[in-house]
Amino acid sequence: MICLQFIIPPVPQLLTVGHGFWQPGNQHFKRTFGVYDLLLVKRGTLYMTEDDAPYSIGPGDLLVLEPDKPHWGHLPCEEVTEIYWVHFVHANRAVRVEQEHIAWSALIDRGSDFDQAPSSLQYLYIPKRARIDLQQVTPILDAMNEIHSRLSSENAIRLHLLHTEFLAALQRECSRSETPSPSARVSRAAADYLDKRWRQPFDSGTMEEALHFQFDYITRCMKKHTGKTPLQYVLYLRLEEAQKLLSHTVLTIPEIGDRVGIGDPNYLVRLFTAKLGMTPGAYRKMSQGHW
Repeated sequence: MICLQFIIPPVPQLLTVGHGFWQPGNQHFKRTFGVYDLLLVKRGTLYMTEDDAPYSIGPGDLLVLEPDKPHWGHLPCEEVTEIYWVHFVHANRAVRVEQEHIAWSALIDRGSDFDQAPSSLQYLYIPKRARIDLQQVTPILDAMNEIHSRLSSENAIRLHLLHTEFLAALQRECSRSETPSPSARVSRAAADYLDKRWRQPFDSGTMEEALHFQFDYITRCMKKHTGKTPLQYVLYLRLEEAQKLLSHTVLTIPEIGDRVGIGDPNYLVRLFTAKLGMTPGAYRKMSQGHW
């Protein structure tokens, strides 16, 4: 499956939503405009071409037409065709990626009390074309259309919240995989193993014995699917916990190191400074200054 990757925030902005019935003989006119045009067919078939690529969109099929690419109906509808459409825009052009290449397990920095911008890139994925579970999404679209028909300052925020809920439902379609790849299964098992043992001393041999794979292979799998090696994954979890303890306790640096599995305070200071650009002491002073 090809998915469209959007950098977030911001979330794609809704322009309009609609629902209608195309009669036999109706055919979409040719146009090019600068918005995303999402089409979802509930019954019947819609015949659309985008940039010389023809699509037959049947019941439960979704197609996202991309900005500035010409699209038109290359055949008229042969029966009554019920469709939903959603127009939206985004500040950055989406990138096409194969579903299997998306690193769903990649860790994202959670940020801190004094961040003024996202600390790392975050992404939204929606399918370019897919078969959708209509029972999951049509209630959302029906609610969006109901609000849109009587839009006011009072309910506008609800419409945009529903749009975000709809996008989240579509992302679940991108993340759905009936047969995860062998490397994805190994990465998931390794992450589960480390999530339970990250405070303990890191030992690659013990990890090999527990997972029944060579450590080099485990490392390649985790790097592919989480963006981190096993040791980097463990250090990430330890430093995240260290940030919490610095902000919300009066524990000393050595005590925090013992709590998070880093026995050498100097090593903790070096790791922390490399990750956040400041010492643990400076981070504590800054975070407590925001209380």
